[in-house]
Formats: sequence, C-alpha cells, structure tokens
Amino acid sequence: MLSMLLVGREIGPQAMGLATIALAAFLLLDVLAASVFTDALVQHPRLGPNHAGSAATAGALVGAVAAVALVAVSPLLAAVSDAPDVAALTCALAPLLPLSAWSGAMAGVALRQHRFGLLAARALLGQPVALGAGLLAAAEGFGPWAMIANQAAATLVTFVLLLLLARQGARPRLDVAALRELWPVAGPQIAAVFVTFGKYRLFLLALGFTTGHSVVALSHAAFRLLDGALMVVYQTIPRIGLPRLCAERADRARLADAFGELAQVQAFLGLPVTVGTALVAPAMVHTLLGPEWQAAGNAAQVVGLATAVGFLAGDAGSLFVALGKAKRNVALAVVSLVVPLALLLALRPSTPAAVAVCWASQSILLPPITAWLVLRELGRSPWWLLKKVAPALLATGCMAAVVVALQTFVPMRPGVELIASVACGGAAYVAAAAALLRLRLPPALTSRIMVAAE
Repeated sequence: MLSMLLVGREIGPQAMGLATIALAAFLLLDVLAASVFTDALVQHPRLGPNHAGSAATAGALVGAVAAVALVAVSPLLAAVSDAPDVAALTCALAPLLPLSAWSGAMAGVALRQHRFGLLAARALLGQPVALGAGLLAAAEGFGPWAMIANQAAATLVTFVLLLLLARQGARPRLDVAALRELWPVAGPQIAAVFVTFGKYRLFLLALGFTTGHSVVALSHAAFRLLDGALMVVYQTIPRIGLPRLCAERADRARLADAFGELAQVQAFLGLPVTVGTALVAPAMVHTLLGPEWQAAGNAAQVVGLATAVGFLAGDAGSLFVALGKAKRNVALAVVSLVVPLALLLALRPSTPAAVAVCWASQSILLPPITAWLVLRELGRSPWWLLKKVAPALLATGCMAAVVVALQTFVPMRPGVELIASVACGGAAYVAAAAALLRLRLPPALTSRIMVAAE
C-alpha cells in the first residue's frame, strides 16, 4: 500500500490509472497461476518430494500459459480502455507470471514447514526494493512504468529468495499421479480463491471500460488504503483458524466453541482497522497523496464502514473448508463478484464515492447470508454470535467516539489530525479492549492447535 501511495504521488492520477489497468489484468491471472496448489500443499496429509516438485513445475507451466494469454489480450485492453500505452505496459508484466506461479507453490511448502521467517522476508525485503525501483523510475520520468518496475521488483525478490532458500520441491519434476492426489483440494480451493481475489481486478477492468482513468486511479487508491491495512487480518485468521477447525470438526460443540473464539479475535483485529480507516481516510489521503486525491478519501470512508459489517460473521470460509463444504465458498465468491459488477454496469458511476458504493454492496449483502449458514451448521443463535463479537464492537465504539470528538472540537491540519487520531483512537481502543478482556489475550490466540505430522 505504501509503495502504491508514494509512487502514485510522484506520477499522478492519470499515469497511475494507466498502470492500474495493466496491473489489474496481470494480477487477475497471477492469482490463478500462483495459487493453484498452495493450499493443497499445506493440507495434504503425506507430502513428498514428488508432490512439491510437481506442483511447482505445473504451476510454472500454468504461469507460462497465463503469460501468453496476457500478451494476447493486451491489444484488446488498450483498445477498450482507449489508451494505447496499456498494451506495452501489460506485455511487460507477462514474463513475471511463470516466476510468480513457481513462487506460489514453494510458498505453500514453506508454510507447511512453518518457515514463517522466509515467508515474511518476501515482504520485509521485497517491498523496500520494489519501492526503491518504483520511485527511481518515477524520478526519471517514466510515468506509468514506475508502477510496472515496482511490481517486477517485488516478484523477482520473492522468486530469488525462494529459489535460494527452499528446501523441498525446488527440483523440477512432473508426476501426474502426485498432481492427481493434490487436485481434490486444489480444484475447489483455486476456484474460490480466483473469484475472491480476482473479483477486484475484474471490477477494476470493468471500471476502466466505463469511466475515466483518473476515477480508476482515485478509486483504486481508496480501495487499497483499506485492503492493504486489512491484509494482516485476511492472512492471519485463516492460518490460525483452519487447522483448529479441522481438528474439532468431529465434535460440533467444540467446533462451535472454536469458531466463536475465532470470530471474536477476527472482530478484534478487523473492526478497528475498517472503522479506523474510515475515520482517518480523508486526512491520510491529503497527507500522503495531496489535495488532488481527496476524492479517494471520501470513497475509502464508504468502503471502510461497509467492510466492517463482514467482521461480525466470523471466518465462514475456513469453517466450510473444515466441514468439507468448500463449494459454498465458490458460490459466495461468485455472488460477491456479480453484485458489484452488476451495479457498476447498471449505474455507471462517475465519481469515486459512487464507485465505492457499488463495490461496498457485497459487504452489506453477504454477511447476513454467511452468518445464517454458519449458525445453521453450528446449531447456534444470532445472539450467541453477537455475544462473541460484542467486546470488539464496544472497544471500536470507544475508539470511534474519541476520534470523532477530537476531529470535531480540535481544529488541526490534516497531517496533525492523522497522527492525533491514530494515537488517541488507538489508545482508547487498546484500553477498552484490555478492560473487556480483563487483561488477557483472546482465547483463540492461546488455544493449542493440532498440527499434522509429515
């Protein structure tokens, strides 16, 4: 997120809008290629060298096919978006797809081995290098190519790290039998992951076809403000929750207790981020990007408040996987794609705030549906789930009251307002959460999780 903001500030909304269209197409295919076998490699009960090596090799081959497809559609993207430069920007990203696909499979092996230091190094090392490459290209006047340089550097650093430090699966091989063993998990999961993470790229592409490049850039900045902040929640909760839910699935009472504890910690993490981002978005955008990006702050407020609703329903996706009902995740992901796209095409919004309303529609519609499905599986009432997330709701309410009072009664410049809001709101949230939890960690963070042996 920081790389996008700083590079975007240097090149401006128009150039960033062009790069965003190319990156959306690249990332849409990258999600498919890089995630094909990741979860299957983590979950397979008896993983061997043939499984890991074959998955990495097959992933790279899928990435190569995706690269050819990306080059083939680049002229169409340029024509539909009325921007000839988009074709070259898109083609430049294509060679990264096989490398990213191989890295995705190897990341699954590293996650299975609990090599979290290696996985963290992808961002801790890759993001500074990517930011430096993007800012250097921007300073040299390369415009939208600065965003391409940023993405290329991040992908290459990840590939090199895993190539040098991976212990299992780095040797190319292609065992069809091993791939067939992985596919019962890989097939449904990649469908759900592709739709879930690809829907935003499809939405951006559709937005680029229906509105101006500046609106695309402003909307993208608004969505990324929230998405970047929420990435820790989206990455952490399933990794904590899925092994435990799988271990408890034979006993519905214990499964319900586990889900309730996970719903509580998810709310404690997600609610302050979503509501907090909505409260400080205008000041954050003004400070980091400048006043010409102010519309992005207003759009981020809409998306932040709507997204907060989803953190009241718990991690339904992991529960359905644990129960062997992953197809529900695919169905829900499809609905979450169709609803905002349908509104976008029907309303054809011309401002970032209106675009945000279209995108946020899924966040209002789906949580009641997923909560109903979850509670039916667990045999629990809505009041039971509300009781689990109530402490996070109360703590977030305290935070919001402090920030709103500060912004209302103390006039400040945007930069000072941002720092003061984060400091005072954060302190109020931590104090309220600590009191409600009686100075203890949420139970989900202290429960022992069963880990299958190799």
